[in-house]
Amino acid sequence: TSSLAAANNLEAPASATTELGSPHQARRHHILPPHSPPSSSMPPPEREMAPAIGSRQLTVLREFRPHGLAAEEADGGGPEARPLQDYDYFLFDPSVAASPAPAPEDEAASSSVADGDHELFIRGNRIIWSTGSRVHKRYASPNTVIMACWCRMEALSDALLCVLQVDTLSIYDVTGEVVSIPLPYAVSSIWSLPFGILLQKSSDGGRMVSSSSSLLNARDLTRPNKEFGLNYNVACQAQTPESANKSDGTIISSHLILKHPLEVPQATYFEERSRLSMMKDFDEKTIWTSDRIPLMASYHKGKFQHSVWQVDGATYQEAMDDNAMLSIPRDISQHKFAFRKIWQGKCSQSAANKVFLATDIDGMPIICFLLHEQKTLLAVRIQADESNEEAFGDIKSHISWNIPAFAAAPVVVTRPRARVGLLPFTDILILTPE
Repeated sequence: TSSLAAANNLEAPASATTELGSPHQARRHHILPPHSPPSSSMPPPEREMAPAIGSRQLTVLREFRPHGLAAEEADGGGPEARPLQDYDYFLFDPSVAASPAPAPEDEAASSSVADGDHELFIRGNRIIWSTGSRVHKRYASPNTVIMACWCRMEALSDALLCVLQVDTLSIYDVTGEVVSIPLPYAVSSIWSLPFGILLQKSSDGGRMVSSSSSLLNARDLTRPNKEFGLNYNVACQAQTPESANKSDGTIISSHLILKHPLEVPQATYFEERSRLSMMKDFDEKTIWTSDRIPLMASYHKGKFQHSVWQVDGATYQEAMDDNAMLSIPRDISQHKFAFRKIWQGKCSQSAANKVFLATDIDGMPIICFLLHEQKTLLAVRIQADESNEEAFGDIKSHISWNIPAFAAAPVVVTRPRARVGLLPFTDILILTPE
C-alpha cells in the first residue's frame, strides 16, 4: 500500500477504501457482447464498469522511501557529495532480472511475494540495483542517465540492463560487462520488448549528431571496473552524415528496434492496407511496451489519440515507402519489424499518466490507461491467439470500458502463483475519490 501511494505521488489518508478484483469479476453484473472481435472499421464498444465485488480496508504503514536513498547515505560523503540531479526509481519483479530467464512454472513459484520487489534507483550518472537494504550492483556511466530498463534480446538467455545517455546506449549484463553503442541520432526513450529493445527518436531524431563525442564516450566506458569485470565496445563504426547509407532507413525512421547487442538498430515499418511503409511519425510517442507480449502503446499529440500496436517481426517481401520512394534492399527485406495498429481512441487531451498490463479471469491481456484529468482508468481487453504455447499469435482488440480512479496499479499478491496461458494472473488495484 505504501509503495502504491509513493509510486503515484499520493497523499493517502490513514485508511482508504480500494476496489480489488479482476476486471471480469467487476463486469459480471453486466451482459457482455459476443466474444467476437469487432469489425476493423468499428472501434471496440465502450461501457461503464460496475463497482468491484470485493472492497478491503487498507492502512498506510508509513511513507515509502526509495531504497536507493538509504544506499547513498550508507556510501557516506553527505548530501554535498551526491549528484545535484533529481532522482528517479522503479520497482520490478526479481524474475525480470533473473539470468537465465526462468521457465514460466519456475517464475510463478519464485514470485516476488517471497523475495520482495527489486528497485532500480537512478540519479545523475549513477544507478543502484537493490532489494531492500541489500545492494546488488552499482553502475556508473560517463554521462547523465536519461532512461534505463531491463530487457531480453534474441538468442540471449541473460537479462540485460539498457542505459540510455545523450549519445550512447550502454547494455550491461548481470556480471557488469558492457557493450556501448554510439548513437548518431537523438534518442529520447528506450522500451523493452520480448525480443529486444525499442528506441524512440526525439522530434529532431532525423538529424544526425556529431559522432566524435559518441566515440569518445564509448572509449571512456572501456576503463577497467573492479566490480563489473571487463567492459567492451560494440565492433562497429558510428555513422557520419557523409558515410551514412540512408537506404537502410535508420536515419529517417522514428522508431528503431535493437534485437542483439552486437548488431545495429533496425528501422521499423507500419502496416496499412496490407502494405508496409516506413515508420517516421515523430509525434507518435511511445508511452508503454510489454516485455511479455509484442505490444506498444503510443500517444499522438497532434491527433490527441492513444493507440495500441502489435509489433510483428515476420518476414516480408520487398516494400516501397511511398513518400521517400526508398526501395528496401533485398539483403534486409526478408526480415522487418512492423507495427500493426489494433486499437485507437481519442479519450484525452494529453497522454495517459500511466499504462500497465493486467489479465482477465480467462488470462487474456488487459491494457490499462490511467487518465488523471478524467480521473478514469480506461481498460482495453485484448483477444490473442494462444495456439502457439511459446508466443502470442494474431492479436486484436476485443472490448473497452472505463473505471473511476485517480490511481491504479497491477497487483499479483492476490493470486501469486496462478497462471493461465503465457501470462500470470494480475489483478488491478484502484484508488477512488470515494
